[in-house]
Amino acid sequence: MNTMTQAATAKRDVQPLIQQEISQIHQLNEHHVQQVMAYSKGLLDKLFPLTEGSHRDVCQYEVYYQHLLAFFADGRKAGLQQPGQFVALCGRKSAPDAIVLMQDGRHVEISLGHCEHSDAAGINDIQIELPEQQAWFSLVHGCQLAAEPKQFTAPDGEDYRIG
Repeated sequence: MNTMTQAATAKRDVQPLIQQEISQIHQLNEHHVQQVMAYSKGLLDKLFPLTEGSHRDVCQYEVYYQHLLAFFADGRKAGLQQPGQFVALCGRKSAPDAIVLMQDGRHVEISLGHCEHSDAAGINDIQIELPEQQAWFSLVHGCQLAAEPKQFTAPDGEDYRIG
């Protein structure tokens, strides 16, 4: 076999192996994102508990008048145990793009919108404000983000600005 034929044969043999490895890495990444999302929702349950149920089981968030409601697959709905923790949203009340909650002066933004890495409720990311560092931390992506001013709408319709 000449050198060119050997190289072509080797290339054909490597392609399926590479595709298999890429597929396995993709599956591992997806599993990791699901684990991180479950942990992050557990943090939401600790900081912003619902009147019943868990953020882990929510399939939709909606704003009704000035209250955040969480809907479950079985038709139940719940609000926050402390409704005043809901301070702002971005987007429409019936389908918000983001929800902002506050605990002890620290904002938490739940980014919504169905995409490849979102969960049943459409959560893409959960970011915690780090005011002492003038930054945000992404729980899902595990990285610090630059603090840029963010504009939202308060439940009463007024502008709500962070930063």
